[in-house]
Amino acid sequence: LDLGSGGGIDVLLSARRVGPTGKAYGLDMTDEMLALANENKRKSGLENVEFLKGEIESIPLPDNTVDVIISNCVINLSADKDKVLREAFRVL
Repeated sequence: LDLGSGGGIDVLLSARRVGPTGKAYGLDMTDEMLALANENKRKSGLENVEFLKGEIESIPLPDNTVDVIISNCVINLSADKDKVLREAFRVL
C-alpha cells in the first residue's frame, strides 16, 4: 500500500515485485492524481493494481489487508500523524 500514491509509479513497481499472485494498492485523495495513476496502470498492462480514493487518516481497506506500506513525502503533510500511524497499523 502506497499512502499518497500520486501518479502511481511506486505502486506499479510494487505490483511487478509482488507478481500476479500479489496485489499493490495506491491511495490518493485527488481525482487528478487518481486519473493519472489509472492511465499509468492502463499503459503498464498490470492487473494486480488498485488505486483507491481516500485520506491517509482513514484508509479505505479492511483490517489486516496489506503486508507492506510505503509513503514518499506524504505522512509529514498530515495534521494528525498519530491517526495515520494507527490506520497504518490497522491495515497491516
